[in-house]
Amino acid sequence: MAAKALYNLPVDCWELIISFLIFDDNNTQDNLIHYVKSLSLVSKTFLSIISRLILTITIFDPTPSVLRRLFHRFSNLNSVNISFHHLDAAIALALRDTPTLKSLSISNFDPDEENCIFSHFIDSLLSLKCLTCLDLLGLQVSDDFLYSIATEGFPLKKFVLRSCTGYSYDGIYFFLSKCSGIQHLGFHRIDFLNDHYIAQLSLFLGDLVSIKLCDCWNLTKLALFALIRHIRHCHSLSEITMEGIGIESVESFYSIKDFDVNPQLKSLCLTYNSSVKDENILMFASIFPNLQHLDLSSCNSISEKSICQVLSRCCKIKYLNLSDCREVWLLKINSVIPELEVLNLSNTSIDDKTLFEISTTCCGLLHISLRCCKHVTEKGVTNVIENFTQLKEIDLRFCHKVDAEVILKLVDRDNYSTIFLF
Repeated sequence: MAAKALYNLPVDCWELIISFLIFDDNNTQDNLIHYVKSLSLVSKTFLSIISRLILTITIFDPTPSVLRRLFHRFSNLNSVNISFHHLDAAIALALRDTPTLKSLSISNFDPDEENCIFSHFIDSLLSLKCLTCLDLLGLQVSDDFLYSIATEGFPLKKFVLRSCTGYSYDGIYFFLSKCSGIQHLGFHRIDFLNDHYIAQLSLFLGDLVSIKLCDCWNLTKLALFALIRHIRHCHSLSEITMEGIGIESVESFYSIKDFDVNPQLKSLCLTYNSSVKDENILMFASIFPNLQHLDLSSCNSISEKSICQVLSRCCKIKYLNLSDCREVWLLKINSVIPELEVLNLSNTSIDDKTLFEISTTCCGLLHISLRCCKHVTEKGVTNVIENFTQLKEIDLRFCHKVDAEVILKLVDRDNYSTIFLF
């Protein structure tokens, strides 16, 4: 009788219970799928509840019939990620069954195949009046497509084009001039973008929160300076990522006096930029005093001297990535960095002396990577283990001067979530 009364709980109670089960923070995607399948088999009531609760779905290479069934079952979807080998009109048509959709990500497995997103998707996309996020990978995107999206008046907040072709600067310019509310913008592998274009486009980015410009080979660090200068009145910008930019033929003509202090910027990622030099890093430290995330991996023109000054000026840094920075070998930090939690020194020239210096100033570290640090020995790692009492993860892979058995004897493995030794 008690079991029958429990089963007869009101539907809203079951919705609350099931939501706690399948949306627990500790659940991975695999666990979520397992829970959904298991609970759906219990009863039609559970099947109906779960169908209403699922808001996000990721689909790999779907057939039109499967896609339509999924959209029909999960009628409250607001986020869809689709990856495919072949895109056809039937798949595009199925999207019209998702009127509540707010986020759409489309990825093409085969970039060599002709996939004209305008011809297949434009009509379907124009029916998604609530769309706030559009992320496209490996597709042909025409200027006409960008014109249509811009003039429709979507409430777009995030727009990303990754390895897409078929469009020009005119299409991008028109799109951003009309979609002035964009907060998150990403361009990947766009060869026609140059420093001047970025300066022009930045005039439309007053609401920008984050921008990612990756592998746009005609951009230089001058584009970064122009972006910072033109959107200095943008009080929401908190994240800038510029990966793999080119090398300018002339030196930068910007100086610190050309920029206002930008206290709201928290994250700066400049990976694979050999043109970034010490003087640039010091300038960034003055402009962005509240940096929390700094990624300079594979920036081979910077030295430990500028890094130490950055750490002294930006005392709120939580994440620092210096992997593959060949000139970094001794970090003599003159001030305590209490908030630094993640430090990546993989494939640098640091040694035991460097680790000792770090251990006296960065006692709050949770994760440290020393992968491929050929000058680090057991003595240096011992200092890390003894002084970083909160450490949860340490990566010692390919540290050939470190004996794994000796290290395992030193650590209380219950305190570590991950130890990489081989």
